[in-house]
Amino acid sequence: MNNTTKAKYDLAARMLKGNIPVEEVVLMSGLSEEEVNKLKFEMRDEIQDHRAMMGLDN
Repeated sequence: MNNTTKAKYDLAARMLKGNIPVEEVVLMSGLSEEEVNKLKFEMRDEIQDHRAMMGLDN
């Protein structure tokens, strides 16, 4: 994986953690919908943990 591809995946991962819809992630990252859905599936636990922590105040 070259740096450009890695940057696309990193961008998509950050967007998914931010609760941005898959369709928008596809448009902004340049990845295919299949790739984004696969990434979302692989990150499902991390995304769920991040969303749970978003509502907490320190």
